[in-house]
Parts: sequence; structure tokens; C-alpha cells
Amino acid sequence: MNNLYRILVFIWLIIIAEFNVTYVHAVNNSLPDSLITDDYVYEYTFSDFDKAVQIMQELRKRNAYSQFRMDVTEGDLYFNTGRYLQALKYYKRVLESDSVRSNDKEYMEQVHRMVSCYDCLHDEAKKANYVRRLLQKAERCGNMEMKSIALFNMGKMVYYQEDKPRGYEMIKEAISLMKRTNYKYKYDNLRYNYNSLLIMQQRDRRYEDALQTLEELEEVVTETTNEEPGIGNLAEKEKKTMYAQRAVVLSRLGRIREADEAYQEWKAIGEAYIKDDYLIIPYLMDRKRYDKVIEMYTPREAFLYANKDTINYHMVAVKRSLAKAYEGKGDYKLASRYYEALAILTDSLKVREQKSSAIELATVYETHEREAELHEQTERVRMRNVMLLSFGGVFVILLILFVRNVQYTRTVREKNVVMSATIRELLAYRDNLYKTEEELAVQKAEHARLLRAPLVSVPVTGEQDSSGTSFVTDKEMEENVVLFRKLDRIVTTEKLFTQQDFSREGLMKCIGVSKNRMIRILKQNVDADSTEYINGKRLEYAVELLKEHPEYNIAIVAERCGISVSTFNRTFKNKYKMTPNDYRRTL
Repeated sequence: MNNLYRILVFIWLIIIAEFNVTYVHAVNNSLPDSLITDDYVYEYTFSDFDKAVQIMQELRKRNAYSQFRMDVTEGDLYFNTGRYLQALKYYKRVLESDSVRSNDKEYMEQVHRMVSCYDCLHDEAKKANYVRRLLQKAERCGNMEMKSIALFNMGKMVYYQEDKPRGYEMIKEAISLMKRTNYKYKYDNLRYNYNSLLIMQQRDRRYEDALQTLEELEEVVTETTNEEPGIGNLAEKEKKTMYAQRAVVLSRLGRIREADEAYQEWKAIGEAYIKDDYLIIPYLMDRKRYDKVIEMYTPREAFLYANKDTINYHMVAVKRSLAKAYEGKGDYKLASRYYEALAILTDSLKVREQKSSAIELATVYETHEREAELHEQTERVRMRNVMLLSFGGVFVILLILFVRNVQYTRTVREKNVVMSATIRELLAYRDNLYKTEEELAVQKAEHARLLRAPLVSVPVTGEQDSSGTSFVTDKEMEENVVLFRKLDRIVTTEKLFTQQDFSREGLMKCIGVSKNRMIRILKQNVDADSTEYINGKRLEYAVELLKEHPEYNIAIVAERCGISVSTFNRTFKNKYKMTPNDYRRTL
């Protein structure tokens, strides 16, 4: 009886202890009522995202505001932290509500959010549709701020369609309009506009203009905006971004001391807001601080691997930056591994994503760097040779040239061997991909036969919007992938590219499409025109011939590939960074 009593008391004590732990945990995780407002969702968006989500959840539990207002707040929460697809879900729901459609101001605000989402997702067709709707509504209502927003986005689209002067003109008109408004999000929009303009100016190497834009941006970032709704720590985040941009621009202008000072300002802000740290990478590469690049990106790479988040554009930026850093340090073996991983990753992204997939801001800064680096390397070599010729004796010059020639030849040979191995691995990967596609096609056909499913014909014409302008639909983009795979299989297996007169008309006949559709198919799938695509197939075949037929000279290989010797040598070196003879020597 006493033992039974002790057991009952022990169980009761355990229940009480568990209750106390649960109660304490609930108390510790609860939020004070003073924080349960949408203002604090914005306040904690950047500084404590988890707390912002917790506040948002609590607002929905309590039905604190209307459904429309809570959807806007939650959409903004995800948009401001780069979760654009999640934000889109809430923004669409808001736009469909009757309360928004009946209110011109609310309607334009929400269309603006849709434009911003599709802009970040790089879905130009849908973005253009909403920009047009916003501009029409703003002009009818005489709303200057919304007209500014529409003009800015239209200017961006025109710029990226290569009408750059007109694009710059529209963007500057949009900024001028926004400055004259009393819009409550005026400074938020101006910050975004100036940062986007900075990207374009740096891309076009208009560094003096970029410096002027930075001065104007600094005025906006440091402006006191008492009436504009604030997002916690946004000013510090914008300052860090601005210092990174300033360091890059000043470095490119050769104003190294000022660039270093901007870099120190960037460092002084600390380890916060690391999401945008990629902006400082061009400066670090300019200053040859390769170890710092490696120090910044190696943990980022490990983090992405640990979270199994490796097939994305963040990883592309990480791989590319690390490859360049190791190449700059002279560690060509490790650099080649990263370049190889980058090639495989890029291929995986193309297979898994449509063309409208988001291209992260990090890649924008790296598209124009190689040409500048090559120019700088050429200048350095020229100056070094002048110094050698001016101050060295003939014997010393010959000795130095001999030693450097041996080193250079050895380095080139090692790099060519690595590149040759990479080429062979990529071609083997391509062959495996073709084989897998054929197996999948056979399985799909067998599956369709068993189910007795009728084959669906593939249309070859695009759709048109209300103004009569053709645009590419999601359906057509999917069909373009299928048509390209069919085309690539026919061209490869039948070796049509070996015909010297094989051209775009031949490609069109293979799959029975029009010229414009053919252009879109190639642009979407390989980002090339017909000549580039056909020459690419010829070069792949040339690699096989060089390996399998060592007795062929270069002229025979070029003839078998359907291309002239001069064109063959030029295109081969442009693509593989070595001549056909150099490649053959690595086999």
C-alpha cells in the first residue's frame, strides 16, 4: 500500500512539473499585446524576420484587421525579404477583392505590387501587362506617383531591350516625377530607382554618371522621412549597400584611396545584412583581395550545401566568385573544379527552370567583369615588357624571357589539359543526357500507347495581347523546350551540321516551324542564334574527330564538320580558349 502511494505521488509530481514547463514555455513565447500591430510586422521585417512572422500569425488568429489589410501586410513581409512567389499569392488575392477594384488608389497600389513581384521574378510578359494597366489608370486619374512608377518600369524594359538611351530618359523622367510628389512611399521608391539606375550605369561602364547617382542616392538614404512608414534597420541596410556600390565605382574610376575609405565604411556596419554582401565582390576582385572573397563565400557555400539548397542562382554566384578568386590566386586546379561545377549547375538550372526564372542581382555585376579584367591584364603585361626592355641588358632580357616562356608554356599546357578534360566530361554528360531523354521518350510513348491516349499536336504560333503585339506564353515556352529537344536530337544524330550550306532554313524544316518561332526556340533554350547553334554542334563534332582520328589534319577536320578552316580555328578558340592543335596535344 505504501509503495502504491509513493508511485501515485511520483506520477502526480511529474504531471505538475510537465504542466509548469508547458506554461513557462507558452509564457516565454507569447508576445505582448502592444506588439500585435501591422506596424511591428514592418518594423521587424529585416531585424527579426521570425518575430515578424509570429506577429503576423497572431494578427490572423485575432482577426485584428480586415482580410484585405492583412493580406497586403503579409505579402509585403515576404516581398521585402525576397520570397516573391509567396508574396504573389497574397497580392493576387488582394487584387481580386471587391474593395480594391472599387477604389482607384488601392487598385493602383496593388497593381504596383504585382509589377514589383514580376520584375523580381523576371517574368517580362506579365510585368508588361501590369505596367500597361498601371500607366493607363494613373493617367486617367492624374496620379503622378503611380505614373512615375509605371514609367520607371517601362524604362527598365526598354533598356533591357537594348534601346538604352530611351530607357535612361524614361527612368530619369520617372525619378523627376517621384521627387515632385508627396507619396508616402516616395523615398522607398527613390531608393529602389537609384539602385536600379546604378546597376545599369555600371553595366554600361558609365562610372562618372554612376558616381553622380550615388550622390543623389545618399541624399535619399540619409533623408529624414517622418511620415513614411518605416521598416526596421532599413536605413543601415541601404547605407551598407550604398558604401559597397561606392567602393566599386570609385575603384573602377581609379580613385583607390576613396574606394578603400568606402570599403572601410562598409566594414564598419558589421556582419549584419549579409544577403547583399555580394555587391562588394567586384571591389575585392579589383583590389586582388582574393582571400577575402574566399573567406566570405566559403561559409556561404557550406551553408547552402547544409540546407540542401544548391540548385539556384545564389549558388551560381558563389561558385563563379570562388572560381575567379582561386584563378586570381593562381590555384588553377581548384579554380577549374569550381568552373566545372558551375557549368554543371548552370545546365541543371536551364533544365529545371523556365526562361522567366529569376536572375539574382549578384550576376548583374559579373556580366561585364571579364572584359575589364582582360584589358587590365593586357596593360600590366605591356608595362612590364616596357620596363624589361628599358632597364634590362640583352642577356638578362633573353634569360628572363626564356624562363617566363617556359613557365607560361607549362601553365598553358596545364590549363589546356584541365580544359580538355572538362570538355570531354561535358560532352559525355551531354551524351548521357541525350540517352536519358531518348529512354524517357520511349517510356512516355509506351505509356501513352497502353493508356490509348491520343497524341496532342504542337501548335507553332504564339498568342497576342489586346494591342496585337505577339508575346510568348507559358504554354509556348514549354512547347519550345520539347521542339528544341527534338531539333537537337535530329541535328545531332543525322549530323546535319556537316553540310556546309546548312542554315536556319534547314533547322526550320527539321521541326516545321516559322522563322520567328525558330528564333524564339533557340533564344529560349541556348541563348543563341541559328549560326551560333550550328557552329556549336560543329565544334562538338570536331572535338570527337580530333580525339578519334589523330591522323586527320585540321583542314580535314574542318571539312568533315562543314566549316572553313579559318572559321573553324576562330570559333574553336573563342569557345574553348585554345586552338584545335593545342587541344589535340592534350589528348
